[in-house]
Amino acid sequence: MQTMLPTPTPGGIYSELVRRQRAELQDAYMKGVRRLRWDAARLAAERERRLRELLVHAAEHSPFWRERLAGHDLANFTEADLPSLPILTKTEMMTEFDRILTVPGLTRARISEHISSLDGDRYIDDEYRAIVSSGYAGTEAYHVYGWDSFITFVMQGSRWTGRRGEDPAAVLAQCFSCSARHESGAFYAFSSFEGGGPTSHCFDATLPLGAMVDRLNNIRPGVEALQGWPSLIWELAQEARLGRLTIKPTWVSVAGELCTEPVREAVRSAWGIEASEFWGCSEGTYAFPCGVGEGMHVADDLVILEPADADGNVVPYGQPAARMLLTNLFNPVQPLIRYDLTDAVTMTDEPCPCGCAHRRILSVNGRIDGVFKYDGGAVVPRADLEQTVVATPGVVNFFIDQNHGGVDVSVVTDGSTDLQQLRTELSDVLGRHGGPSTDVDVRAVDSIKRLSRGKTRQFDTEAV
Repeated sequence: MQTMLPTPTPGGIYSELVRRQRAELQDAYMKGVRRLRWDAARLAAERERRLRELLVHAAEHSPFWRERLAGHDLANFTEADLPSLPILTKTEMMTEFDRILTVPGLTRARISEHISSLDGDRYIDDEYRAIVSSGYAGTEAYHVYGWDSFITFVMQGSRWTGRRGEDPAAVLAQCFSCSARHESGAFYAFSSFEGGGPTSHCFDATLPLGAMVDRLNNIRPGVEALQGWPSLIWELAQEARLGRLTIKPTWVSVAGELCTEPVREAVRSAWGIEASEFWGCSEGTYAFPCGVGEGMHVADDLVILEPADADGNVVPYGQPAARMLLTNLFNPVQPLIRYDLTDAVTMTDEPCPCGCAHRRILSVNGRIDGVFKYDGGAVVPRADLEQTVVATPGVVNFFIDQNHGGVDVSVVTDGSTDLQQLRTELSDVLGRHGGPSTDVDVRAVDSIKRLSRGKTRQFDTEAV
């Protein structure tokens, strides 16, 4: 069978589409802001309504979900019934990609061809957008959004700004990925199209540090808000402390990697402010701090997040979870139901002092994503190794590679890390799981290799 390639969108038509979609975003934004004021009961009713609509649509239009949802009373399905459904993993989602999507003609082959050929922001068939996520382990996944669902996704990233009282006209510099293949680049291209919003600059996180510093210094008017991966913000803060980076941001936010205490301290030292951490994923959602209560508010009107243990069992709010399961309630094109995000988090449903009833992620503690397997049958969870490294004082960033006799660990530090103590603790972790510990090497490095989107890679991607 001949593969259908994406239908190219001529420049003129593309401009018309973006203008129309941006205009529709304004209405979605106002509705989304109002939902930040809904009480918990109204939010729960909204989730239940959206969940039933999603399940019915998925069962009718997706062969994969038709089989998986068979035998369930979808018209009366509730949020409490979700644990009766299996978890959807990234591997399964990519393997079953064509059968999961609900739009005839949209296939993994077409999406892959579209993403690989992107040289800027473009639609598929004048309606759909596709992005690729790599994650911190470097394994790719595709995510497809229809017209309305893309608007909703973008809206999530903007509606909290006004609630926190930040200046919507502040000059912003984003240091993530500028490629429309990735979420941050696609959002930047869409939001900055022909102006119409605050002055915004995008700097690819893979740029040499010196080049990024020069470009940030030369922005006029000067940068007032700075966003980026935590590991990159740490490097920029060091440049500011040394006098090479001269911008004076009044707001710094980080996302996409674990934000360690040395990163927060570097921001305080360089600019005299606290770093603001937000959380997001290419699968369709964000969580933002309110500036009053602890943690980050999730989009309780648009997604369901289930904190779960390593085996997939839902854990009570307030207890640390090993993983988080996402049900995206607003994207019927690619239904993600109990999708495993592998983020280790702690969530709460306790009232927030700010008055917003949206539940909160109190902390992102790491990822549970794969294991190291050794000769003799020993299986060592990568999460145990990660948590040991992250808990070590002075560690900013890290990379863990498996070797025959243990692990090779590279760490970026603030200079205070006891490398010998970390080596001993990692050996203990390996030993507890029956793994070898004859060759555990820990060394300090200046930086960790970045993936194509600029995020650093924390693990050897060849591991299971």
